[in-house]
Amino acid sequence: MQIKRVIEVWEKGMDGAPVTQLPVAEHISTVFLHQLFEQEAQQPDPQMLLGYFLTPEKLALLQPYVAQEMDAEAYDYILSAYGIVNH
Repeated sequence: MQIKRVIEVWEKGMDGAPVTQLPVAEHISTVFLHQLFEQEAQQPDPQMLLGYFLTPEKLALLQPYVAQEMDAEAYDYILSAYGIVNH
């Protein structure tokens, strides 16, 4: 199974609606993601498949892996992942 990572873009606030998804570069390191979110993981997540809310600081660290510019003032962001079955 191949893991794809995306950043979900949401309207600001608790009642914000989803806007779009931004692809994350495939070469992003799972080790890097573990280090970035190790304090937030409430359960083991060895493949980094859970969703994580992105603070402006974490958004800045992930920006090099996303082609589109992200604006923490305008939107909320969540790192998410899903698997694709290789045939």
